[in-house]
Amino acid sequence: MSEIIHVKLEYNEALQSKKDILSSEIGLLKVAKAIKKHQILRSDELKIKLRLHRKLKELKTNITKLQQVLPKVKIPEILEGKRESPEEQIIKPKIEKRAHDSGLESQLAEIQARLKELG
Repeated sequence: MSEIIHVKLEYNEALQSKKDILSSEIGLLKVAKAIKKHQILRSDELKIKLRLHRKLKELKTNITKLQQVLPKVKIPEILEGKRESPEEQIIKPKIEKRAHDSGLESQLAEIQARLKELG
């Protein structure tokens, strides 16, 4: 059979060991609490996502029904030539952003030049 071995610890060592064990228990309880809170939040998140999915599906069916009910718009050929293609509509904002970005870059360069002058 196994023999019982006794180890003598000083009072301070035993006290420190008990403190370490208790602080470890506190840490484990905090982790368990965080895990439980995470599980609850995850469950709520999944419920909300499911509800959102259902609402989006319902919205899609409503839009298709509405498209079937509403009359089709007939655009005259003269006006069709004036419409911009989707690519042209996308390019215009990009050009404006570049001009805006270059303005920011020039301001940044100006501020950096001032900083060099000061120090």
